[in-house]
Amino acid sequence: MNIVPLLAFVLPLLVHDFFVSILTIRHSPATGTLDLTWRMTAHDIEHALENVAPLKLGSDKEHPKADSLLNAYFIEHLLLSQGQRHTWTWIGKELDGETLYCYLQVDSVTTPQDLVVHNTLLQDLFYEQQNLVHVESADHPTRSHTFIHGAEAFTFTW
Repeated sequence: MNIVPLLAFVLPLLVHDFFVSILTIRHSPATGTLDLTWRMTAHDIEHALENVAPLKLGSDKEHPKADSLLNAYFIEHLLLSQGQRHTWTWIGKELDGETLYCYLQVDSVTTPQDLVVHNTLLQDLFYEQQNLVHVESADHPTRSHTFIHGAEAFTFTW
């Protein structure tokens, strides 16, 4: 059996050609919070942190500090501010196939107006990485911005 045609079919399925994360920031006027849901490819983030620790997300060998390692990486690659830098609380994560969902929450935010965001997730590893950010609020229409390698911070206004 000639394996070359088989490899030509299988290899493109193993390597993905796009690098995208989607960060949805929902402002809740009732609670005064920003609720963040960050969706990314699990093996990409594992690759980014492999020099720190083998995360092995979703397995019985998952690193015991996987959550704190992910959060530390996020702190390096996500800036949220409105006059001063926002800090968030790590809520948790879940794995759905190859997709990792991470949940964060920022307290004491009365409005998403003039929210400054800078998102460089995985751009230290993948030059092609694009990071989409959606800011949603019951009081405002959804605004979106895409961060590419080298992009500056973006201010969401309505």
